[in-house]
Amino acid sequence: MPGGGEGVHNNFMNNSEQNKHSDKRFPIVGYLFLVATAFFTALSYAFGRALDFNLDLETATFFWFFSAFICSIFVTLAVPSQRAEVKKLRSYLKIFIYTSVLTSIGAALWILSIRTIGIPLTSFLMKAQTLFSLFLGMIFLGERLNKGESVGIVITIIGGVIVAYQREFGLLVGTITALGAAFFYSCIAFIVKKVAQDLNMLMVANLRALGVSIVMIIFLVITGTFEMPSSILDIVFMAFGGITGAYIAKASQFQAIKLIDVSRTTAVMPLESLFVVLLSYFIFQEIPSVIKLLGGGLIITGVVFLVIFRGKKPDVMDK
Repeated sequence: MPGGGEGVHNNFMNNSEQNKHSDKRFPIVGYLFLVATAFFTALSYAFGRALDFNLDLETATFFWFFSAFICSIFVTLAVPSQRAEVKKLRSYLKIFIYTSVLTSIGAALWILSIRTIGIPLTSFLMKAQTLFSLFLGMIFLGERLNKGESVGIVITIIGGVIVAYQREFGLLVGTITALGAAFFYSCIAFIVKKVAQDLNMLMVANLRALGVSIVMIIFLVITGTFEMPSSILDIVFMAFGGITGAYIAKASQFQAIKLIDVSRTTAVMPLESLFVVLLSYFIFQEIPSVIKLLGGGLIITGVVFLVIFRGKKPDVMDK
């Protein structure tokens, strides 16, 4: 699962401003962390694709995030600042509830999308998170578009139409679920921005992993649909998928944003999709058609426009 990596991205913008001197001193290290973010996020896609298609979606989501939560325990014990945050858990209650429910839905849709349309197209369509986040800001925060964002929206939508167009009903369902997953993850980013600005982001991620595990096990017990994976290999895939996507990728992204300017970290988006396409081809012998790759490229280009120009005042852009 992406772990919500793209959504939390914008919440570290203030941290990057406070580390301008570090940006100048360690740019190469920052870019190495950026590459690590893209690679480990893509790797989580591959683990999701490798899961048994017969494994129940809710069960897969539970094991995925429970593995991430187990990892978070070791992270908390190892990092002094995280141990200190444990004493402030009451202040995390609201964001804990919101992110747990929304991530549970978004993650299940993400797995379903991977199973139906594959990991490259899912990766492309998940970039719609930035577009959805922008629309949420316009609706609930009264934010206005500047010229750069307008161009980005047009390019993203054109690319999205190309990727989303499917003749087969099953593939169309996969497209809709990918966009649904992107929407729920964008809602998480929006809520984090509104509710958790002053909270420790790594602790938010830790609690989200716990919350999703709780939500999914309650659902599975109530519905009586819990099932143990028939293969040890599936358990391994889910464990590594949760760890690579929710923890290693997120930690790398956090370090990258601290070391280099945040606008430059937009390079992670095309890089991530490139890694996803390469892993899909070399591991699963699957690659989208040329027209779908073109559409994916347009989506990434549009999203880069949105991220680079996001937050700039319309009157400044007009000048």
